[in-house]
Amino acid sequence: MIHVTDRPRVDLHTTTIGCGADDVYRRLENVAQWSEIFEPTIHSAELSRDRDTQTIRLWATANGEPKSWVSERHLDPVARTIRFAQTVTAPPVAEMSGEWKVLPKSGDSCEVQLLHTYRAVDDAPASLDWISAAVDTNSTKELGALKAACERADGELGPFTFEDSVDTTADPVLLFSFLDRGELWAGRLDHVAEAEMKEFSDGLQFLRMRTRTPDGDTHVTESYRISQSPARLLYKQVTLPALLALHTGSWTIGPVGEQWRVTSRHTVAINADAVGKVLGDKATIADAKELARRNLGNNSLRTLEAAVRWAKADVPQR
Repeated sequence: MIHVTDRPRVDLHTTTIGCGADDVYRRLENVAQWSEIFEPTIHSAELSRDRDTQTIRLWATANGEPKSWVSERHLDPVARTIRFAQTVTAPPVAEMSGEWKVLPKSGDSCEVQLLHTYRAVDDAPASLDWISAAVDTNSTKELGALKAACERADGELGPFTFEDSVDTTADPVLLFSFLDRGELWAGRLDHVAEAEMKEFSDGLQFLRMRTRTPDGDTHVTESYRISQSPARLLYKQVTLPALLALHTGSWTIGPVGEQWRVTSRHTVAINADAVGKVLGDKATIADAKELARRNLGNNSLRTLEAAVRWAKADVPQR
């Protein structure tokens, strides 16, 4: 039984952004891009919308733990406010609501306020402290990331997206099984030296791999993944190589004619500060993008081709 008091805890975080209030509000309304802006957000999606009432689902980390919840949001683009309340919470949260408020300031700048009001399951003090720490950490990161995204000029430093696909007559269920069972990749993919995976609820996974580079070196990658069987697997890489500031992506399977198309999609942003250190003083952002596109694309195609071979084997091991 959940017991709550009449005195929830309230936290307010603010920042000033050198960008127009309408531009900032639009980024907050468009939750589909939150995983590209906010570090704690693994994936976000709009489930439904009726005029200015929006239902969204979020997968995010809180104090280093993956969580998933559903929120209803009330949008007011004129006042530039977004009120939200979680309708499906994740323990130890019993109730969570709040508001984004974007306030224009003099010049081309604005103040963003992020308010949270919450209670813990059974009002346990330790749980309240846990939630408070998560709210403080995530709010600080989110406001900082929002400021950076809004103030950063679009162009070569913004995220870019690319895809690689293969068409096949292989069984799509087996194809998805190959992609879904990341813990088996060390024995199935030549460029994966080690792999281990932890599974949570709601299709959430944590995959840790040691992968080989073309020159023989290895590096560790860690990603949160959301398995949406039987046709989509989403992920966000949280341990990144020095050259990348962001890497999210997906594996999808869909019909094309009488075949199935398996697609690997990547969204990547370059860490400008690392380009010279990694690639040399004369390297450019364009050089870094080309390298990222080539390396990630090659690995994706090798994975897709291996999935097809495995699915077409006489007795594939699930």
